[in-house]
Amino acid sequence: MAQLTVYIDDETRKKIEVAAKRENTSVSQWVKERLSSALETEWPNGYFDLLGALKGVNIERPPQLRSDDDVTREPV
Repeated sequence: MAQLTVYIDDETRKKIEVAAKRENTSVSQWVKERLSSALETEWPNGYFDLLGALKGVNIERPPQLRSDDDVTREPV
């Protein structure tokens, strides 16, 4: 397996280490999974079957609620 050197700032490194620990995996595996996901170029099965599936359906935006209808919130 090839190795790659990437230069990142300390804050980002710390965030990656925390995320990897939270997922109970190594930093290398965590980064590999994120890069693989970001580089994925395939569409999910059936994705293009959805194109035009709502043809003839009238989609309207529902009426928006007014902010003065909100319930008064209690301070925490």
